[in-house]
Amino acid sequence: MDTSQPRMPAQRHRGPAVTIGALAPLSGPGWIDAGRHLLAGLHLAVDEANDNGGVLGRPLELIVRDTTADPQKAIAAVDELAQLGVIALAGEYHSVVARAAATRADALRMPFLCSSAVLDALTEQPSDWVALLCPTQSRGWRIYADFLLNAGHRRIAVASQQSL
Repeated sequence: MDTSQPRMPAQRHRGPAVTIGALAPLSGPGWIDAGRHLLAGLHLAVDEANDNGGVLGRPLELIVRDTTADPQKAIAAVDELAQLGVIALAGEYHSVVARAAATRADALRMPFLCSSAVLDALTEQPSDWVALLCPTQSRGWRIYADFLLNAGHRRIAVASQQSL
């Protein structure tokens, strides 16, 4: 499936497109396959919404920006997409990049749905503008620890380093 170009919206749509910004690592050093998969999912969702009449009769449209797994490029992409008038942002794969995008989106009061990052907090303070799709990392580690305990392991060592 070619994810580089979205399908044309159905004829039953009326009014200008509702634009959503998509952030993904589509070139190195980012994880390009993850970015392509993420983008394919976003295109699939947009196509499904458009096949069902869009949003209030208006078609959805993605405007895609490549973050290259670089936090500074993600911030610049958020700013550019805001200037282009997108109503929301979705995507990103790399946690540190997602954190930079989320912080900027929060400052701009632009909704951002993060698709893959698992950091416990994408912003310094709770935000009404930022949401995670995946469970947080601390929840995942608790589930894994419970799994190990239920499997009979009683001695578990954890090595950790404070970071984002």
